[in-house]
Amino acid sequence: MADRVPHLAAADMAARAGQVPSLDGLRAVSIALVLLAHLVSDRWFPGGFGVLTFFVISGFLITRLLFAEHKSRDTISLGAFYARRVVRLYPAVLAYTVIVCAVFLIAAPSQIDWPEPISALFYYANYLFVHYNVDHVTVTMPFTHFWSLSIEEQFYIFFPALVLLLRARPGSVAALAIVACAVPLALRFIGAARHPELLDTEYFYLRTELRIDSIAFGVLAASLCELPGGRALIRFLIRPLPVAAALLVLIFCFAYREPFFRETLRYSLLAAVIAIGMSAIVFSARYAPANWLLNTAPAAWIGRLSYSLYVWHLATGEAVKYELAGQPRAIVALAALAACVAMAALSYYALEQPLIGLRKRLGSRTAERAALSS
Repeated sequence: MADRVPHLAAADMAARAGQVPSLDGLRAVSIALVLLAHLVSDRWFPGGFGVLTFFVISGFLITRLLFAEHKSRDTISLGAFYARRVVRLYPAVLAYTVIVCAVFLIAAPSQIDWPEPISALFYYANYLFVHYNVDHVTVTMPFTHFWSLSIEEQFYIFFPALVLLLRARPGSVAALAIVACAVPLALRFIGAARHPELLDTEYFYLRTELRIDSIAFGVLAASLCELPGGRALIRFLIRPLPVAAALLVLIFCFAYREPFFRETLRYSLLAAVIAIGMSAIVFSARYAPANWLLNTAPAAWIGRLSYSLYVWHLATGEAVKYELAGQPRAIVALAALAACVAMAALSYYALEQPLIGLRKRLGSRTAERAALSS
């Protein structure tokens, strides 16, 4: 089985053109957790862990993309980078926003809260919903999930320019990533100590300056792959004993419910665990069963649909629940999941895929794959 499982050998850790195996499958697992949390039960399924996994994968892939581009061209085209992001991400968000607003205008005009769709279009939904949550403002429209996309896009406003400014030197980018891992953790500790009343809100969960360490752990993993010492460290961390220790940390983070820990150190520990697990699956043949599962056709297909599922699932799920009100919960959940997959496939193949040609003209095939978000 190991011979049939595509993987990157240790010698191939450094960034290069081409798709990274297993990551579509990891995206499939991540989006499945998000959908199950939102459509079935957030007590049974850790949707936040799925989002955090998206953050780590995103930081890893985007950083590899930037390293590969700098290697091939000795520079990074910031204009092309931002154009690829817009072309890949914005059409689905715009279509979703227009359709949701149209439905509300027809069916429930009194429930329209214009700041909510505007925040999705301009990538500040996380700060809007922090304000709503802390001040107990009622949310009336299905735009809350765009908090995570807002954090990503706010991060990527500055990150590529900083990589270019550092001339894509892996050591310098790794140092930047370490700072970006440490500062949000320190801010969470300071904020939680000074304002413990915020521990029962989503303040620490949604604010960009408190959550970019999740993306930065992915950046750090990609940077280490460019350094001889970093590759040696990764080879050590993906050995069975460190991976087992990481799994124990993961279990502890799920089991220990103390609020101060959950809103401070837990986010950093989970991101580190995800970075180790991702590296183990991508760079080692020891974990062939997991690698095989993540590279199966269904997992890869769901992974390719992951961004579309992310965009469309909340409104689609709510519409199904409304139409099937009173039916058994299992039937409603299955119908909602099926409708979300169907809507995501329609968006992906009818709206997003036709733009692939434009994305190719704006960058490499690697850019197409790496620009996917959660």
